[in-house]
Amino acid sequence: MTDFQPTPQTPEQVDEGLRNAMKQAKLEGVFKIPDDPYSKINMPRHSNWKCYMFGNRPDVNTGIMYIPAEGHVPNRFVRWMMRICFDCLWVENK
Repeated sequence: MTDFQPTPQTPEQVDEGLRNAMKQAKLEGVFKIPDDPYSKINMPRHSNWKCYMFGNRPDVNTGIMYIPAEGHVPNRFVRWMMRICFDCLWVENK
């Protein structure tokens, strides 16, 4: 196997090559630069469930509380096992 030795380039040649590569990538749709620099971040919607974790309770509210995204609430068995194993209380807001 032979060792490949690239031809030496000046910094200007490297700069021109990178510019051309970026222009080609934009044309091919490799990435998209948003027109608006202040584009909005789409935050997921919260579900109606809250999990008071590791002994925290709604009346105390000094510990860790977790609110899952909408559609990502664990099923009844998982909530029950979290209660048994980790003393986590799941409460549904109505």
